[in-house]
Amino acid sequence: MHSVVGAWFSEYRTPFIRTLGDEKLIAAMDESMEALLNLASKNSPRRSLVRAVNFANRYFTESLLVPLTRSYWSRAPQRSPAGKDDLVAASLRQLDPDLADGYEQAVIDVEDTDRLSYRGPAGELREVLTGVLHTLAPTADVEATEWYKESRRTGTRKEPTPTRAERTRYILRAKLKGSVVTDSAESYTSMVEDRLEGVVNATYRRGSAATHAGAERNEVEILLPYINALLRELLQPKQ
Repeated sequence: MHSVVGAWFSEYRTPFIRTLGDEKLIAAMDESMEALLNLASKNSPRRSLVRAVNFANRYFTESLLVPLTRSYWSRAPQRSPAGKDDLVAASLRQLDPDLADGYEQAVIDVEDTDRLSYRGPAGELREVLTGVLHTLAPTADVEATEWYKESRRTGTRKEPTPTRAERTRYILRAKLKGSVVTDSAESYTSMVEDRLEGVVNATYRRGSAATHAGAERNEVEILLPYINALLRELLQPKQ
């Protein structure tokens, strides 16, 4: 119990405040940790300690997890370049040179204002993200996890193979040991993939090619910082 309380105040509290931007949001968790320390110091009954731990866990899950993940991912794209991310490029080069080449070519193409269509670089970026997910989260490995098996047993999923979001979950849970960024990263993966697919599959019945190209380029430029942020998370070493 002393170790749990110590970890909260020495390792988690400060980065949580930095992420949330408001110390008041974790006041209840501070009080919970202090109460837990007090109980442990008095050699209190086990049921009292369990009750205190359950309260802290419930408060984190119900009151802190969502604002933490939203705040983290609202800032993550801002910390990533709108164009080529050198850290992502280097990490991709180590993982798969072909994926690295595809990423760098896509960024070059997005920056080319003379293109008539940007569906090519959008498709390339989509393939890069898909390649990373399949390389780091092979189908058999994802299907072997307990949470995936449980989703199949309960009938909550219908897809025959792991989804992009599930592969993201597998990678981040393995790397970050259940970090709070995982749930939001899953939704961001789906959002990026769906919007890239929208550019790739776009069909137009009216308007000029230049207008279409401008809209496509703008969409990919908006998505690129999100793609860079996701790839940074997926490709970082285990912690």
